[in-house]
Amino acid sequence: MPPISVLLGRVYKAVSRGLAPPALVPQTIRPTRLRHKRVRCEAMTERSLGGKVAVVTGASSGIGEATARVLSARGASVVLAARAEEKLGFLAREISAAGGRAVVVKTDVADRESVKGMVERAVGEFGSVDVLVNNAGLGLSGRVAELRPDDMRYVFDVNLLGPLNCVQEALPHMPRGGRIINVSSVVGKRAIPKVGGYCATKFALNALSDALRVEVADRGITVTSVYPGTTRTSFRDNSRRTKSEKRGWRPKGVPPEAVAEKIAGAAEKGGRDVYVTLTDRIFVAGTSLAPGLTDLVLHRFWAKD
Repeated sequence: MPPISVLLGRVYKAVSRGLAPPALVPQTIRPTRLRHKRVRCEAMTERSLGGKVAVVTGASSGIGEATARVLSARGASVVLAARAEEKLGFLAREISAAGGRAVVVKTDVADRESVKGMVERAVGEFGSVDVLVNNAGLGLSGRVAELRPDDMRYVFDVNLLGPLNCVQEALPHMPRGGRIINVSSVVGKRAIPKVGGYCATKFALNALSDALRVEVADRGITVTSVYPGTTRTSFRDNSRRTKSEKRGWRPKGVPPEAVAEKIAGAAEKGGRDVYVTLTDRIFVAGTSLAPGLTDLVLHRFWAKD
């Protein structure tokens, strides 16, 4: 095992790479850009999910949209679920034009009846739900002391009760070998300042995933938690925030297609915990190893205005 000084240095680098503004991080430890080839619906060559039915929530943009494209490219019939029905329609037409099968269902995951109708449509159209990707989510920014209870309740409704609604409605229609994939976050492993409310929803989702994983194991169903770091999507722009919280600097992050590839891998092979980049994995491991040092780094680079 490396000396503790080396391990602490790695923690500092990992935290800095993911969280510190470029001006504050030495050039030697700035993150390198992840090179990732964009997935295109036209390139439907790999059919590893042929015959499977995948439900993707939050499919109208970002990670959900990219995931639907990848799953379709690998042969799955996809059920596109989100509130933005028009965007889903555009995506469904692209998938169909590329030779895939897609169904659009306007869905509010926080509404149990809406989720029930979505699952019924999926089963009626395709016969089962083999893969459930719980991706729909909402951000919440602001210091803990300033968070509004109504905002907290609403974000918990979407980020925690939403996946619960989908799991409970989909499980009766999921055969042996089914996959439940919950899109969490690295901040569901280690909370960071100014997004404590959002972090709490992801910690809760991880707990739900851990319990569910054991409960459905005898049925041959796997439950995977996916932990993206910062992703280049509009997610943060659509977040709820306190009045004093501004849209400040954030790491550039990885393209949503990188996350989608990891989700597709979990749809194929299952698995327990999936990280998108090595830096994400090191960050989580390092913060567990040296929580005190992590507090100091976060206080210096992130907590101050």
